[in-house]
Amino acid sequence: MRRAPSYGMLAHVHPLLQAAHSRSTMPKLILRICDFLLLSAAAALFGACLTSVLKTGAYGWLLPDAPYTYEPQDFYVDAAMAGLLGLLVLILAERVGRVRRSAPWRAAATLLAALVALYAAPPDPRVFGNTWAPGEATMELFVEQLHMVLPIAFAVLALRWGLWRLCAPSAA
Repeated sequence: MRRAPSYGMLAHVHPLLQAAHSRSTMPKLILRICDFLLLSAAAALFGACLTSVLKTGAYGWLLPDAPYTYEPQDFYVDAAMAGLLGLLVLILAERVGRVRRSAPWRAAATLLAALVALYAAPPDPRVFGNTWAPGEATMELFVEQLHMVLPIAFAVLALRWGLWRLCAPSAA
C-alpha cells in the first residue's frame, strides 16, 4: 500500500495551504533583500570612489561632505535609494517571460539594474561645485567614469549570479 506524504504539523491543514507552504516565497524574499543590499553597496562604492577620484585624484573611499548641504548620512541614504531604484528595475525586467526563462536575458537585466543604480549613485553635484550646466553632471559624473562604472556593474552581475546559483530554489 502506498502512503500519503506526511506533512508533520500540516497533516490536518487544507491541501491548498499545504501546497502554498511547499512553495514558500521566503528564500526569494531573502534573495531580493540581498539584491537590494548588493545594489546599494555598489552605489556606495561608486559614489565614494568617484568622490575620491574627483577630490584627490586617486582611487579610494572618500565620503562626500559639504557642510549643511550634503553630509555623510545623505550619502548613505542616496546609496540606499539608488539600490532601491536598481532593485525596482530588476524586478520589473524579470516580470517579462523571456527574461525569466533565459540566463543571458537575466544577466542583461541584472547588468541594466546595476547600471541604473550606479547612474543614480553619484552624490549631489553641488558637492563638487555649483557651476553645473544642464546635462553636464551626467556626462562628468557617469559617462566620463565608465572605467569605474563597468567593472562595478560586472562585479554586481557576478556576485548576484553566484548568490542566486547557490541559494535560489529553482533560479540561477
